Amino acid sequence: MIAAVVPLIFLLPLLFILLKKSLFRCSNLPPGPTAWQVWRNISEIGKQPHVAFKNLSALYGPLLSFRLGTQLVVVASSPETAEKILKTHDRICSGRYMPLAYYEIPRVMKSSLTMSKECNVTWKLLRGITHNTLFSSRAVDLRCEIRRQKVMEMMGYLLHKQGQVVNMDDVVKITVSNIVSGVLASRNLFNVRGLDVGDRDDQRVKGLLDEIVAKAAVPGFGDLFPLLKRVDFCSKRNGIDLYRKSISVWEEIIKERRNLRNGNDNNGVSWDQSFIDVLIENSFLDDEIGILLTELLIAGTDSTIITIIWLVVELLKNQEILSRVRDEIAATIERNSILESRLSECQYFQACMKETLRLHIPGPFLLPHRATRDCNVNNYDIPKDSMILVNAWAIQVDSNNWEDASVFKPERFLESKMDFKGSHFEFIPFSAGQRMCPGFNMGFRNIQLVVACLVHHFDWSLPDCGDPKSLDTGERFGTTLKRDQTLHLIPRVRSEQYVVG
Repeated sequence: MIAAVVPLIFLLPLLFILLKKSLFRCSNLPPGPTAWQVWRNISEIGKQPHVAFKNLSALYGPLLSFRLGTQLVVVASSPETAEKILKTHDRICSGRYMPLAYYEIPRVMKSSLTMSKECNVTWKLLRGITHNTLFSSRAVDLRCEIRRQKVMEMMGYLLHKQGQVVNMDDVVKITVSNIVSGVLASRNLFNVRGLDVGDRDDQRVKGLLDEIVAKAAVPGFGDLFPLLKRVDFCSKRNGIDLYRKSISVWEEIIKERRNLRNGNDNNGVSWDQSFIDVLIENSFLDDEIGILLTELLIAGTDSTIITIIWLVVELLKNQEILSRVRDEIAATIERNSILESRLSECQYFQACMKETLRLHIPGPFLLPHRATRDCNVNNYDIPKDSMILVNAWAIQVDSNNWEDASVFKPERFLESKMDFKGSHFEFIPFSAGQRMCPGFNMGFRNIQLVVACLVHHFDWSLPDCGDPKSLDTGERFGTTLKRDQTLHLIPRVRSEQYVVG
């Protein structure tokens, strides 16, 4: 017993010195709750952190800080503080903060774009490749046929399910996932018809992706006490598991693309260049490709799916707005065909999409930033390696920034020049600065085409003759801010033609 206690006696002073160095190296921190107050209310903060920190900002100001273990967390909750972090100090605050498990994934430093720890040479290379191949306006325009095909598959499924209850969350998820996988790999990741039979392959892939999101978002011991991260073996194991799961989603597809490029074992399949082929041309290894594709798939689907569901809900709850959107879309139809290129002319429909992103932002804190060195914001010190959160949800529903802030009111954007491209800090659903979401253009185009086809071609009703105005708008916070309940609707045909131009 005594032998076991003696080493601990000698270790305690060292541990105290290390903690003191971490906790007190900077005394001019933004105000905020004590560590004890945070832990005492951790269950409330965990359920709705965006709401909890909005309330705390009313007490401590628009820039507050607190500690989780020894990790300092800074939260900005006003347009002014968001601008300081995302514009004024963009270079310093452009680091990314993710749980340690994510950075324990082998080769992730060579294959991460959205989650890259710093805006380094590898990040710039991937940013350039993805911009030219996926995210530029020209690249998005070139992929219009993929979007058309996947939306037509969705329409065909809904036609088959006419008069029956449909799980719209699943339908939208499969459609958007197939659009993104079509761009990335020239093939569907899921089978929309498999919804009726519980396709095993689809369930396996969906399960893998859900596990990846869950494990990558959970902080480990090393995240709470960074000085001890070298002994956080649980995060290391999770990193290896994330690596294996990411590779397993794509390994057969990558092998197929390599064979197609080499002209081997084509089995009559024509070769059409995809994003995977661009990565192969740039000498990326299979596991690096798999990690990057997983990251892009998750980033390119989750927020888009959430926004589509919320937009459908808001349109159904507001029938006058829905009627106006339908009339506007119908006015742009040519030969019974919805032309994607004409949807940009539907100004009121565009305003509805913006209002949905304002009121129901999918990522309430955007993605966590990290200070790459010490800096000063609003006369407060932010030490190097601090986690920095921008509470975009709080900013976008603040009555000081928006009239009738809690009301779905698309008209507010009709006479406004405010956009979501990172120059108006009252409205930053895609963030701003170097770390602004590179795929915002693709995401916006996916939202508008899917929703336009859903509302133009179908009437929608609730099961058991429910009143659309009674649709629940409760939210559930996980890695993103989703609608609390699954959306079940009954489709009925409005028009005889099902053509998407």
